[in-house]
Amino acid sequence: MTAERASYDLHLHTCWSYDATNEVEDVFGAARESGVSTIAITDHHVMDAIPEALEVAGRFPDIRHVIGAELSVTTSIGSVDLVCLGLPREPAGELAAVLDAYHDWQRASGAWIVKAMQALGFEYDEAEQARLLASYRPERAVKLQGITHIKNEVRRSYLVEKSYITGGDEYAEFNRRMARAAGAPPPYPPVESVAPAVRSAGGLVFIAHPVGYFARDDRRRMDALVAECGADGIECGHRAVPPELVRLYRDYCLEKGLLSSGGSDSHAPELIGERMGAHPGEAEWLDEIIDRLGG
Repeated sequence: MTAERASYDLHLHTCWSYDATNEVEDVFGAARESGVSTIAITDHHVMDAIPEALEVAGRFPDIRHVIGAELSVTTSIGSVDLVCLGLPREPAGELAAVLDAYHDWQRASGAWIVKAMQALGFEYDEAEQARLLASYRPERAVKLQGITHIKNEVRRSYLVEKSYITGGDEYAEFNRRMARAAGAPPPYPPVESVAPAVRSAGGLVFIAHPVGYFARDDRRRMDALVAECGADGIECGHRAVPPELVRLYRDYCLEKGLLSSGGSDSHAPELIGERMGAHPGEAEWLDEIIDRLGG
């Protein structure tokens, strides 16, 4: 954890993300206990937590809640995660269609795992996939989202337990074997359909944890990706961004007229209190975002 906490955390996950286990109320509670006054729940691919979050927010009037989502997209350099902030309470039009496409993608990804495991000759079906999901996901999430993909830690442990691999170091190669046997997994929705829908709904698009996407500090790559994503800003403050790049990314944002954001990317209840607000984002970054969103 960083020595100081920021007063905000604009990258948080709940159990409505396929790979996270935080309850919505616990996220708000951790913010209050940590002195964090503004949060954004940015679940992977969905806004399914928002009805719960709006209800819980009423019990935490001291916590400002910015509605968001982390939407992974297909770009010219591969998949890129976008933290989208300032989304409407009730998505409609293009954004609603995009979110429906992500639900379809999640279910297709779950079906692909079943198909690939069977193509490799393993006794694995949708019931087994559902059992693994139920081992860490709440019933209400599975009921709404269906049989989706599974977080890596659970899949890795399962493969070791079944002796399909001998250790976690073989996991990446096992996934490559699956792709060779069943074809590539379903791609994320394309950025050219996702980013415009977010912006037309009044949201802001931020390139998340950008170090890998930017090849650290390749200016040509940074310029190209910002343009391709129609990005409003960059997540300069994230635990995966080394200190020397935080300032570089912030200076780039100032030069290009982009916003800067920061968040802990917390996924699990055992870490939510420790990580809440644990990022190097400055207070003025939040002020700029809230001002852009109209207060």
